[in-house]
Amino acid sequence: MAATLTLADYDAAGAPTAADLQRVAMPLTESLSAELDGAAAHLGVLAGKLLLAALGRAVARTIGCGVVAVDVDAHIIALDCVMPADLDATEMLAHVCSALAGSTARRPEQAPADVAFRCAGPAEEPLPGHALQLRARRDNGLVELEWCYDARRFERYTVEELAEQFPQALIEITSEAVPGFTDVA
Repeated sequence: MAATLTLADYDAAGAPTAADLQRVAMPLTESLSAELDGAAAHLGVLAGKLLLAALGRAVARTIGCGVVAVDVDAHIIALDCVMPADLDATEMLAHVCSALAGSTARRPEQAPADVAFRCAGPAEEPLPGHALQLRARRDNGLVELEWCYDARRFERYTVEELAEQFPQALIEITSEAVPGFTDVA
């Protein structure tokens, strides 16, 4: 899988250590959590797929357009990071579903992707080796997002901007995607 987008602000040698990792928490509001749940039910997809599509849109808005490698549950996918003029919300969601369906398990010798996404279970310690991680979990019905990043590779303001763009990207995906595409995964 060939990534075409340089995500980080800086290069850094080696995997980040625990001391290199910083966090930015950005919980979704009650109304946006409900919007996510309603869209998932209406479109017939898992909420995680909507969150991945929003991640791609937020990266495009903050860093630029291209493809990034994302580790999703030990599978590396190619995530399109594009603006609505290139892929509308329905197409963006269909691309995410297709990428997930076509993914294969990461081999032990394969380096981790720069980005990790986790949408299940508690947000414990960060996964090793990723420059940026987005973790989504439920707490009392609300979706809590935690951005964990390698401070050697990212300025804090870059991750804060990603976190700020994410809700707008999610609103776009959840409100503009229409049912009818084939969710193969």
